Amino acid sequence: MAHKLVLVVRTDLGMGRGKIAAQVAHAAVTAVLAAQGAQDAQRGSDFRAWLLEGQPKVVLRAGSAAELSQIADAARAAGLAAEIIRDAGRTQLAPGTLTCCAVGPAENSRVDAVTGGLALL
Repeated sequence: MAHKLVLVVRTDLGMGRGKIAAQVAHAAVTAVLAAQGAQDAQRGSDFRAWLLEGQPKVVLRAGSAAELSQIADAARAAGLAAEIIRDAGRTQLAPGTLTCCAVGPAENSRVDAVTGGLALL
């Protein structure tokens, strides 16, 4: 059973490549830290398997804050971890701007049930 971490980035903000990379890194780090501290046995098992499999990651796109929030809500409703990132406002964006989210790490089919219809970044 394969596992992955999906990172979903808003494409409507006009972020530069470096800004996108930083926001995706924030989401990945936040997801890993949350998974490490999770008390839920399933999350812990998924995290360990994901680590052993080489930490696969996929970066996808969302077209708006509303879409990104819907993805995170759907992930949580499906029992998946979802970490939302809001920008600090030091460079290109206003403070608190919703930029991306991480879903997982979890088993591929569970993540795909929520994010499978999204396009690659």
